[in-house]
Amino acid sequence: MIKNHEEENLNVEEVRLKGYKLLSPKYDVVFHALFRKGNENITKALIQDITKREYKIIDMDKNVIIANNDIEKKNEILDLKVELDDGEICNIEIQLINKKNFRERMLEYWAKLYSSQLDKGEDYTKLKRTILIAIVDFNIKEFIDEDYHTIWRIREDKNKKLILTNNFELHIIEMKKAKEILGNNKGDKVAQWMSFFDNPNSMEVKCMSEENQDINEALEQLRKLSANKQLREMLDREERYERDRIAEMQYAKEEAQAEGREKGRAEGKAEGKAEGKAEHKREVTIKMLKKELPIKLISEITNLTEKEIMKIKKQIN
Repeated sequence: MIKNHEEENLNVEEVRLKGYKLLSPKYDVVFHALFRKGNENITKALIQDITKREYKIIDMDKNVIIANNDIEKKNEILDLKVELDDGEICNIEIQLINKKNFRERMLEYWAKLYSSQLDKGEDYTKLKRTILIAIVDFNIKEFIDEDYHTIWRIREDKNKKLILTNNFELHIIEMKKAKEILGNNKGDKVAQWMSFFDNPNSMEVKCMSEENQDINEALEQLRKLSANKQLREMLDREERYERDRIAEMQYAKEEAQAEGREKGRAEGKAEGKAEGKAEHKREVTIKMLKKELPIKLISEITNLTEKEIMKIKKQIN
């Protein structure tokens, strides 16, 4: 577990006054350390701004970080699960890389979270609204013409107002799009949170914190976390892991492209040889036809069928 920031050498006021770089909250290890038990106010504010509903947070005990001492491995981080009023459950995910089948995986995450509410044999009426919030640091090509914040529910195909159940709720927020929104709407609170996640060191975030008390409190908590030596080391492992994974993916992609080009060249050479051999046979056949050699003899010499030879003969006549 992460030690209290006061046990570390770096003073919080040094972070504030000397302009030390704040840790990036879009990385799991920082995000989960920031939105944890003890910081219910900013966690509640984030969820309320996204869902547009008022809540009193009941349980944040499930937000746990497990440090990994192996510098080559990613830190283990349990999902940010928050139990809300009336037993509703909210789970927040931050995805930095567009992995394969993103939407299908988000649906599976929601389904597991929903079904985990029941023990075997329990009544289905105990199932409560389950909210999954997916914040992504990439653009989803299928959503290119959509708003940065899309909300998904199960609706009837013809009557869009008819919802099967209120228990299903999925929010997908594209961080890169959100930053563009702030240019036209400085008061968009969700977009403000996305700007904070993306770059808490920016002047834009500093300015918005002067008017948004929740962002201001999140910044203050982030300063405390940024003074924590252990957390900085964990983030270093997290960033190194992501860099290595991106490098491996890029290497695999380049290797596959190179292999494809080599295969194409080999196939091209084979095709070229075959075409050259066929053309050579044609030229020899034409010469023998002009010398009026028997068709059967030409076939034995060129390995062409008599039908193929007769076709060439018709073409030159």
